[in-house]
Amino acid sequence: MNLNPVIIQRKNLRLKLWDDVRPMNDEQVKAELIYMKYGFFDESGFNLPIEPDTTPKLFHLCQAVRERLNVHEKVVFQLDNRVRVQGGCIVSGNDQYPSIIHMSSGAVNTLSEDELSVLIGHELGHLINKDGIVSFYFNLKYKKSGAPKKIAHWFNVYRLLSELEADRYAYLACGDLDTCISYEYKRIGGIDIKKFGVPANQFIEGNHKRVQMFFDRGQIGSNTHPYDAIRTEALHIFATSKNSHELSSRMYPLVYYIDKYANEII
Repeated sequence: MNLNPVIIQRKNLRLKLWDDVRPMNDEQVKAELIYMKYGFFDESGFNLPIEPDTTPKLFHLCQAVRERLNVHEKVVFQLDNRVRVQGGCIVSGNDQYPSIIHMSSGAVNTLSEDELSVLIGHELGHLINKDGIVSFYFNLKYKKSGAPKKIAHWFNVYRLLSELEADRYAYLACGDLDTCISYEYKRIGGIDIKKFGVPANQFIEGNHKRVQMFFDRGQIGSNTHPYDAIRTEALHIFATSKNSHELSSRMYPLVYYIDKYANEII
């Protein structure tokens, strides 16, 4: 039995949201198909495909992480020309077009192979959980009218918890907390933690204080992502908890504050 409150709450919210926003007619399904069609060709037209003939080493790394996480859905990997360390996932809800995972050239130029596994694992986590499908139909239904307060709250919490859950897959993709921390250091600050001689445990210890500071202020992040300190805290809890009961008790405060302050985000 899974006692991780992030997983439990995210699944419960997904069920509630899906009951509310799932497509009720062919026109809505067609809208998603059009979105994926143009999204796929637009992304493919402006990004470099990660294939054996373009970036063989990176291609094999993507496939290795995919196999490690047991992902069987159709997915293509692409590279875009951005400086920041970041990635993205467009989840396909139909069989005609594959899902798309893209990463920035800044990520490839900055991260080690193990750190890239963390980024790829995170984006594959979104694909595994089909996070983008719920978001698509939520926006399709409420883009013009706005969602009722309760539904909007569910959606905000769902998206924030989905990032923590995707980070869990990031850890599973590499299996090493220090690598995840060095990845976070580069993603957040754009620099190598080793360059400044900062041990990972020292960074984590300081991070505890930053998390508490945000909670004391009633701040948790944007309407799509928790603050990086909160994400790092969740990653540390997942990687170091000795059993499911310890994981549950340590993770619960994060879930509690995200739910409590989700309506305060801008």
